[in-house]
Amino acid sequence: MGAIRRLGTHVCRCVHGAHRGDFRTTRSDSAGGGEAVIANLIGLVLAISVAIYMVAALLFPERF
Repeated sequence: MGAIRRLGTHVCRCVHGAHRGDFRTTRSDSAGGGEAVIANLIGLVLAISVAIYMVAALLFPERF
């Protein structure tokens, strides 16, 4: 039982807890977030187009 208790203290040593007020502050400006949103949208469009292509190829194999 003592080994489990010691392991628990070592595991939780590096974890920031909310009870200590270790929250990051929010940024007031939204600089730097636009590139990630654009990349995600491009990836979403490509994924949907590939999914539509694969479904069409399964439904109409003689055309592909």
